[in-house]
Amino acid sequence: MRRVFADIHAALCTDENLSMYYKLGYTLIACEKFSGRTSEMTERGVSVVGKVVIDASSISDLREALGKVKYRESVIAVHPESVEVARWAAHDGRVDVILLTPSNIRIFDKRQFSTMKYYSKPLEIRIPHLLYSNSEVKSYFYRRLNMLVRFKLGFALGTSASSFYELLHPLVAVKALKTLYDIPEKIALLALTDIPRQIIFRKLNV
Repeated sequence: MRRVFADIHAALCTDENLSMYYKLGYTLIACEKFSGRTSEMTERGVSVVGKVVIDASSISDLREALGKVKYRESVIAVHPESVEVARWAAHDGRVDVILLTPSNIRIFDKRQFSTMKYYSKPLEIRIPHLLYSNSEVKSYFYRRLNMLVRFKLGFALGTSASSFYELLHPLVAVKALKTLYDIPEKIALLALTDIPRQIIFRKLNV
């Protein structure tokens, strides 16, 4: 049976990129920008939804931005730039995932993970940040990833690919998380299958 891989964040979807996604086993994509006839790919088994990333440093900025997005149709990620925004995003039902990056990683402490766990709000992490950051940033990611595993908090991995050259086979990403961050393969696999798949399915079934 073909495993259903899902990408919670593609930076750009072109016909060429989506063809490569299909070859690598991805069937569900949340895409920030589009170029080309993406509807044709749906017939080949790749379903695509829109992705909106909101950068916010204050609750008022976040609320204003959320009021302008079509949250029922697109996957909404919030990139919090303050603790207050991170806490608010955790309980706002319009937000699908909260994005952790090298620039805001210090915001994600035990209290934030506990809040996200309570509201069943998954984390989004982008594969390039995990693979290509410097050693200091990787050490921060190591601690956060292992903390979220202890909290049993779900997370979804995004390729952030804008070119098919940037795509990795999903199982390579799973192995990298195990090798670099001591994340069990079953948990890493969920970050590219069940967790992003459930989020994207909700948008497809509106």
